[in-house]
Amino acid sequence: MLCAVSEPAGGGGKGRPTPKRKDAQKRRRQPMPSNPKEAAKLRRERTRELRSLQRKALQSGDEKYLPARDAGPAKRLARDIVDSRFTLGQVFFGLILLSLFAAIITTPSPPKKVAGKAVQQANSAGAFVTLLSIVVLIAVFTDSIRLGRKARRAVEERFGAKQSLGITGYAAIRAMQPRRLRKPPPAVKRGDSPR
Repeated sequence: MLCAVSEPAGGGGKGRPTPKRKDAQKRRRQPMPSNPKEAAKLRRERTRELRSLQRKALQSGDEKYLPARDAGPAKRLARDIVDSRFTLGQVFFGLILLSLFAAIITTPSPPKKVAGKAVQQANSAGAFVTLLSIVVLIAVFTDSIRLGRKARRAVEERFGAKQSLGITGYAAIRAMQPRRLRKPPPAVKRGDSPR
């Protein structure tokens, strides 16, 4: 006995039959010029247009035209995990500038008569600033790698081990960037759960 499959009440169908593969491919193809110079020019124009679309997608977050590096649901999940948290990488550049400024201030200028104790204090302050910079750098890298691994585990749970390749590095690099400079822009607010 055959069962009739009914359409959903909302009319979710597209209202036309699916085209055959060869017809769809034929529609997509455009004739290539026979002249090699014209063909190369056409290829360059298409490449330029694709790159322009990708740049716009990176600015707006449009999933359709994102470059391969950022495309796909696994990368989107990794971005959302990073963007939903505060990372040390967001303030890293500010901390580095602050430490450089402190190093400049603590560096002694060469006076005519140098008192031994003043030079020793300036050197110890400079050493402290250098040590602080190294500690901040290690903390940023540790935080980024930890968050990258967390993103990889979440992608592996949701999409499988094959999709999780490269996610650790992708998420770690994103975690080191200031939030306002991240491309594509964050889609979730800090504290929200990933999509």
